[in-house]
Amino acid sequence: MLNPFRLATLADIRPFMTLSPALAAALFMPASAGLLYQAMQPYPWPHRLLALALLLAIFEQAHMVRVDLQHVEIMGQRLNDPRLKHFGRVVIWTIAGQLVGFYGAAAGHLGWGMALILISLIGFNLLATLRLEPAGPQPIQAADWRSRLGVLGLDAIALLLALLWIGQRCQGWVAGGMFAITVGYGASKLVTYATAALARPSAVHVAHAAQEHPHPPQQNNQGQPT
Repeated sequence: MLNPFRLATLADIRPFMTLSPALAAALFMPASAGLLYQAMQPYPWPHRLLALALLLAIFEQAHMVRVDLQHVEIMGQRLNDPRLKHFGRVVIWTIAGQLVGFYGAAAGHLGWGMALILISLIGFNLLATLRLEPAGPQPIQAADWRSRLGVLGLDAIALLLALLWIGQRCQGWVAGGMFAITVGYGASKLVTYATAALARPSAVHVAHAAQEHPHPPQQNNQGQPT
């Protein structure tokens, strides 16, 4: 018999699944063309460096959006936790804010675009109360803003850099700082992904191990003298 509570919960979450993970990530890509154009034009070097930093950031954020939506979709199909509805809303509003910011930056308003992106990220880290790990032993984990203090601190520093850029202060330092933050954050993510991939044996590896070390066939000793 179907659980009516589960049906109601899935109905609440389903509107947030209409935006497919692949489509959500693809929505970021046109803005990358505008950022690439600015990075290659003969603008002052701080402008080009900041455009390059945002160009790198847009690929990382598109990937994170895809992962978050995939996790919401998977967990919504598995569990009937009502907290997923709130988390899905936070993800959608974060995506909307980031898209406005990246397209604003692609149109040439680097400072304001960066500020909107960071405000969206800070809002996500303040309002998201879950951490989803569908493949982990505890798929849904409670995670309030206190567990994200490191990320919030980094976002606050980047937002301060955006405000300095808008105020036309220390733009060379702003561009260099934002580029360093983006590269450092991306490198840490790559290390995390690589470590997780190496720690998780693939099905092919398991199959090869089974072929190399087959279990001996069990013999039926009934009726044989001991």
